[in-house]
Amino acid sequence: MEPMSKKELVQRFQKIFPVILCLSLSVCFFACQSQESITAGRIKAFEKGLLRQVYFKGQKPEKLRLYDRLTFYKVPGLSLAVMDKFKVEWVRTYGYKDVIDYQKITPETVFQVGELSQPVAAAITLRLVDKKQLDLSDDLGPFYTEKVFAGKRFRPADRLSFKIADVLSHSTGFYPWVSPGYPPGATLPDLTQILKGEEPATNYFSFRGFAAGTGVRFSDFNYVLLELYLQEKTGKKLEQLGRDEVFSLLGLKHLSFGQPLTDDLAIGHERPGNAVEGKFYRYPEQAARGLWANPSEYLSLLIELMQCAQGKSGGLLSPEIARAMLSPQADGSGYGFRLEGQHEKFKILLKGKTRGYRSAVLIYPALGQGVVVMTNSENGGVLIEEILHGLSAIYDWPDYKPEEKPLYRLDPSVYAQYVGRYQVDDNYFLDVTYEDYYLIVHPTGQSPTRFYVETQTIFFSVDPFIRIKFNFDENGKVTGLVLWQEDYEVRATKIS
Repeated sequence: MEPMSKKELVQRFQKIFPVILCLSLSVCFFACQSQESITAGRIKAFEKGLLRQVYFKGQKPEKLRLYDRLTFYKVPGLSLAVMDKFKVEWVRTYGYKDVIDYQKITPETVFQVGELSQPVAAAITLRLVDKKQLDLSDDLGPFYTEKVFAGKRFRPADRLSFKIADVLSHSTGFYPWVSPGYPPGATLPDLTQILKGEEPATNYFSFRGFAAGTGVRFSDFNYVLLELYLQEKTGKKLEQLGRDEVFSLLGLKHLSFGQPLTDDLAIGHERPGNAVEGKFYRYPEQAARGLWANPSEYLSLLIELMQCAQGKSGGLLSPEIARAMLSPQADGSGYGFRLEGQHEKFKILLKGKTRGYRSAVLIYPALGQGVVVMTNSENGGVLIEEILHGLSAIYDWPDYKPEEKPLYRLDPSVYAQYVGRYQVDDNYFLDVTYEDYYLIVHPTGQSPTRFYVETQTIFFSVDPFIRIKFNFDENGKVTGLVLWQEDYEVRATKIS
């Protein structure tokens, strides 16, 4: 066979090129469609597949519809951004900004995010460290002593010493404290007044603890001190530092400390379902819990930090500093983040809480997956737990699997000793009765809930997941109970 001439090769290629092009486009199209269909399937599964935290042995975990759970928990609105392969895979919003005008939440709608403020304040600090304006070994002890004990008779006997690194990882020994915020119209204290516990601050004096070997104690005082130090060291407020060092550089237009930059904000709602007075509380402790954000931009910031830790050059932080931020620096704490687990189970976990809002971050760096969730309700925390359990089933995460609970039956005399009325305050009571193998707890103004046996003194409910523990005196008489729902605790005294 004679070889083809150059002219014949060109003619042959011209004939088959359209076929090759068509096949290439088809492969690309179906590959793209495949990823799009995978994402669409995940979203559909999520909206129909939230999971309770517990289920009974012998049964299968029941899949719950998202919209039904929003109604069940009286959560007006929800926004979330999900990450896969270190990219924002999908963003969705559900519900409304408030229960008055019923304006729909958009992907740009901002929420007050509580403790999720702290990693952002940490990122600002670490960027200043990268720029040699600060050092992680800088001693804030003398600065704190001068600010808080100036003019006071009492001063610490020993010289206080803790580094910026200790403040970032909550390792200073400050007594655990969470700011309750301030209602609209209230006079806001400055940062020094907060640390001193002086009016108009509503908190106590910050000097509590500092014992050697105390370890990690999560306290807003750490980030109040950090914010004051940054302010005096740079001559800039945190709002400006945030814009200059993080937000503008990354094109994050909706993140802000202090006041929201947009009218597109979700209004906070309390547990009974009513809107927070004046839309939201004010938090002068901005580094601790004063950030406004939406999930997509917040997740974009987290992805940038992880990319920097993976070696990205010219990013927000140097690789060395970024790796330190996302690594354990103390027991369960990095710089601004809470960290748990090892290897593929290693996760970045942080939950935000302010008056009327709940939010959460869950990231698995080894998997390149995670989620940022924000809600405008104090009931959002329990809904977020069901969301995380549902997403875990879809993405096969190593944690957040529903817990199987066996059903036990106790002697009737055990149930009988718990029957009675328990007082929380002058207007709120818990009436406890029992039927068959469970207790029934009826709170004032709410529907009764069944509680099943976990131990002889601890009981749990399934929907929602709540645990109660009964207390006894030295004579074995029931004196009261403690109720836990997520991070919410209620103590009640038995009065009859």
